[in-house]
Amino acid sequence: MSLQNYSLEEAAGLLKCRVRYLKDNLDRLPHQKIGVEPVFDDGEILAIKDMHRVRPANAWQDSEPSSGPLLALASIQPAQNRRRKSG
Repeated sequence: MSLQNYSLEEAAGLLKCRVRYLKDNLDRLPHQKIGVEPVFDDGEILAIKDMHRVRPANAWQDSEPSSGPLLALASIQPAQNRRRKSG
């Protein structure tokens, strides 16, 4: 079993965010405090990514999320009044 801990700088690189963001939000992000500096492992990096995942409000069906496509293709409609008047 291989455990990898990432510093603030390394974690920010993996998450593609600024170190300042991690420092400012440390109280609400999963991390470990080993010594003086906080560190993040792979599981915590994945948890942070999941915390910031944006999901459409109606995307999940009442059944299991993995039960099929999120939206039926037939339910997708084009926006109204998209055609330009020729003129």
